[in-house]
Amino acid sequence: MIYVIRHGQTDWNKQFKIQGRIDIPLNEVGIQQAKEAGKAIEGKKFDAVFCSPLTRTKQTCFYAYGQDDKIIYDARIQERDFGKQEGLRRDEVDFVAYWTEGTQENADCGETITQMTQRVVSFLDELKANYRDKDVLLVSHGGVIMIMQAYFYGPPKDGNYLNYLVTNASVTTFDFKD
Repeated sequence: MIYVIRHGQTDWNKQFKIQGRIDIPLNEVGIQQAKEAGKAIEGKKFDAVFCSPLTRTKQTCFYAYGQDDKIIYDARIQERDFGKQEGLRRDEVDFVAYWTEGTQENADCGETITQMTQRVVSFLDELKANYRDKDVLLVSHGGVIMIMQAYFYGPPKDGNYLNYLVTNASVTTFDFKD
């Protein structure tokens, strides 16, 4: 089973700013959310723990899971690169277009949906090959989890990945069943 925790709230989440790769830490609400997420995985024994290398995910991993020198930091599960759009509020850009399949909206954006999907699928395929019947914890980002849902459940029917968006510090589970 794969357990995926989205990072807790940051000040930019609260302000509806596009974070992407900008390294924003958790705020106090986010720290509390991460601790609550930890209750959902309490007592679970994980065969591997993977975390995005960004501060907000590292902090979430610490508060939800704890300190462990076996945590593997993998850039393939970090948030989408939004290029020059990072730091802008979602209502200042066509944020829906950035997450709609087929539009490949990329004006001043560092990474397309297709590029992001390729790196996340690469990670998931490797995970499937090495941890298929194991319990694994991932701490990542909303955009990555949207791509993971498309991997397991198929692309969103209307092409809009925002339909798969999960809340901060939520725990989502997936299973490699064939």
